[in-house]
Amino acid sequence: MTARSVHYAFAVFCLGALLFGGCTSIPDRETVSPQGFATIRNAAPRSSMEKINVARLRMDKPAIERLAPGDVLGIYIANVTGNENSEIPIHNIGKDSTEAPASGYPFPVRSDGTISLPLLREPIYVEGMSIIEAENAIRNAYTVQTQFLSEGANISVSLIRRRTYHVTVIREDTATNNNISNNVNRGSMESYFGGMERGNAVTLELPAYRNDVLEALSKSGGLPGLNAKNEVIILRKGTEDLFETDGDYLPNDLAAWSRSVADHYNQTGEIAGLGRGMGIIRIPIRVSPCKIPPRLTSDDVTLRDGDVVLIQSRDAEVFYTGGMIKGGVHPIPRDYDLDVLGAIATAGGGLGYGWGGGGTGSTSGNSIFLLPPSRILVLRQVNGQQMAIRIPQKEALRDPSQRVLIEPNDVILLEYTRLEMLFNLIYSNIRFNVNVKDFFD
Repeated sequence: MTARSVHYAFAVFCLGALLFGGCTSIPDRETVSPQGFATIRNAAPRSSMEKINVARLRMDKPAIERLAPGDVLGIYIANVTGNENSEIPIHNIGKDSTEAPASGYPFPVRSDGTISLPLLREPIYVEGMSIIEAENAIRNAYTVQTQFLSEGANISVSLIRRRTYHVTVIREDTATNNNISNNVNRGSMESYFGGMERGNAVTLELPAYRNDVLEALSKSGGLPGLNAKNEVIILRKGTEDLFETDGDYLPNDLAAWSRSVADHYNQTGEIAGLGRGMGIIRIPIRVSPCKIPPRLTSDDVTLRDGDVVLIQSRDAEVFYTGGMIKGGVHPIPRDYDLDVLGAIATAGGGLGYGWGGGGTGSTSGNSIFLLPPSRILVLRQVNGQQMAIRIPQKEALRDPSQRVLIEPNDVILLEYTRLEMLFNLIYSNIRFNVNVKDFFD
């Protein structure tokens, strides 16, 4: 048999093997087109989701602030809390103070909403009053009811310190670190698999009228990071006991309970066992345009004593690659869409005919492949069944409607078509080894 016959027979064998045996993983008849798939499942694009106005996470501050238990008043009553010639104590004048300057001797508002003052037999009820109303009530008690002082007595009332609310913030989007300012969202692929450290829990003391979700987030690292879910959860203790198997904490002491939640999470990395009587408030950070944003009221975002603000880590959302793309696992962005071409590029694959070999280079063994693979398959589970979406690369480059959006657990394969494989085999095995004249001698 002559050399011409050998190469001719080899070419015929390759052609038959490709046309009848096939060189693709899934035949075309078992696939669906992107247009056909759109009628089966049409997921909402991630990029269409809109972030809510973060100002809605701030509570409405009233025009007049009211007193409540835990407030500390600065009260000066001439010849009662101090002599005429004595200096009035001054408070809140340091550079680190966040309160307005105040003067007078400190008197706390007790748990029953009253303050106890010298010479008076009965305490004065000030809960729900403004500072001016409290000053008038004190003046009335000394100058009218008891007449200890004249109407022109020097009496002044100011606010030394606002009451605070004990709130625990559990963030699973930050690494464990005692210093919140050092917690950095690393954004690596580890975070999509839960590979980060378990998170961090801190207890905050939020002053009155700043005890809202936005304040808690700003003091604990900001809005949820990219490796966190797009929601903020508020856990509010009901009437049940604290930890179901732990009796070390008083059920009614919300401040102690709030601190114990932080300790429990930092020691165990879990929030289980907080009790059955937990109320749950979910506040989405991003919503789909087809959904009406939540109508958050000031009360919805106002935090109470003992509340737990929970930011959960995002579930692993990845896609897989194979075929002529280097096999691997790759994260899916949380807040924007990744189409099939972008996914191939993210995985290190090439696109277009300026590239040869689908991530394996332009050669296969010692043979030179001229045409790159252009058959794209996206394998996706729909209602428990696998769907294979076939996308011609040329069409995807020209028509954006061909570029399906990648969903979690999709598998992307890049393969040669039969004609591409046939051409490459003939090109690599015949062009450089056989003289074309051999076929005509």
